[in-house]
Amino acid sequence: MVLLASASRGALVAASLFALGLSGCSDGGQGSGGSGGAATSSTSSGKTSTGTSPTTGSTSTGTSSTGTSSTVSTGSGMPVGCLTDVSAGHHTVMCDGGITYDVEIPPACEQGPCGLIVDIHGYTMTGPSEDKNTGMQALGTQHGYVVVQPTAPKDALQQPSWTQPTHAPLVYTFVHDLAQSLPIDPKRIHAMGFSQGGGMTFRLMCTHAETFASIAPGGALPGCEFTGTNVPSQEVDILQMHGRIDGVVNFAAQAIPQRDAVLNGGWPFGAPMTLVDDGKHKATRYTTTGGTVFEFWEHDYQTSAVVAFVPLKGHCVPGGADLNGFPAGYSCQDTNTFVFGQIAMQFFIDHPKP
Repeated sequence: MVLLASASRGALVAASLFALGLSGCSDGGQGSGGSGGAATSSTSSGKTSTGTSPTTGSTSTGTSSTGTSSTVSTGSGMPVGCLTDVSAGHHTVMCDGGITYDVEIPPACEQGPCGLIVDIHGYTMTGPSEDKNTGMQALGTQHGYVVVQPTAPKDALQQPSWTQPTHAPLVYTFVHDLAQSLPIDPKRIHAMGFSQGGGMTFRLMCTHAETFASIAPGGALPGCEFTGTNVPSQEVDILQMHGRIDGVVNFAAQAIPQRDAVLNGGWPFGAPMTLVDDGKHKATRYTTTGGTVFEFWEHDYQTSAVVAFVPLKGHCVPGGADLNGFPAGYSCQDTNTFVFGQIAMQFFIDHPKP
């Protein structure tokens, strides 16, 4: 009985510590981390380029530049900052702050112009596991986008973990340097992420709205309050996705307030328009008088995965392939769902900067 009670207390402590890591807060908190019929996200015009799957790869180390200009200049063709190789293929780059970046450069993007997407993982995840959930490397190669998937340094629990005030500026600097190193179209720079990475996505938009054409945070922690100094400098197209049965980042407590912060933050949105509502997921679009789009995608899909005794439930990525990851797979287990990676990519194609 003593051993059982001790084990139970240990499990409770582990769950409490992990839940604390998962829930977090927007100023430095922690958060976690099938294909089917997908509804169309938006119908505005956008150009699509194609590329071929890369076959080369490299690993490099270095120090990032301190470039902090308000806009991103692009197209030097020479590596900047941590980068030592910007040839076509897959590159793993170790950079400032203990962050490792997986960078996929389609062959077409050596000549350009191409778009650029930074895709940020959640707590306990990595850049490669994020790609299993979103499939953005393959989608980027198909549609002409360089894809960056950073991996956070480990926290006290030895899990990859983002802290927004510390890490968002470092990730932005890497994106800035990459855009200077390749013929990147400055109107086609985008950000997305899941959970902690969704909060990082909101934070990047909040502090660098002049850079990002559109963003797609999923299951996100808060990251842009739309009050005080935390207000984007200009309107940005947003696709926000969240599970209504999220067991980690509560839908009512976090997703709805972040949605309402966007809608009530001063951008002149009109009446909502329902794009799809099949009982399992619903997508609603709001459009400003200037044409800026905010889409809110909510779903009831789930995973049975449990991390440190914390059931993830709806804290999952619809349509992903991360079903057996360690310490958990973060893809929803339902079939015939919309595919978040495809929805996000189409949203980016449809919403470059004017």
